Amino acid sequence: MHAEPRGTMHGWIRRANLLPFVETIADLIGSELNDGALTAGVEGSDADDDSWCTFVLDGQPRVEMRFARTRTDDTVLVDVELDGIGEPLEIRAALLLDVCSRYRLTAEAG
Repeated sequence: MHAEPRGTMHGWIRRANLLPFVETIADLIGSELNDGALTAGVEGSDADDDSWCTFVLDGQPRVEMRFARTRTDDTVLVDVELDGIGEPLEIRAALLLDVCSRYRLTAEAG
């Protein structure tokens, strides 16, 4: 049986939750986020064609994520894989992934 690297997780999140998800991970590891590159990469991806976008956040630790959007209705989901994270961040990222898959996040007013 093939074991996945520590800190690797998979899940589906709502497309609208992608930016808050990545922003939070970037904040946790102290990394800058290029949201334009993220958006362009995800829009050019396609889960049905196995065409993935790889997005790297250079923080402490370095986090590599892979995304592929689906072609379903108005709700576009994103598959997420995070590699190279330690246990405290792994727990936070897993919880965030769960929240982003279950709820529709909205931006704070103001």
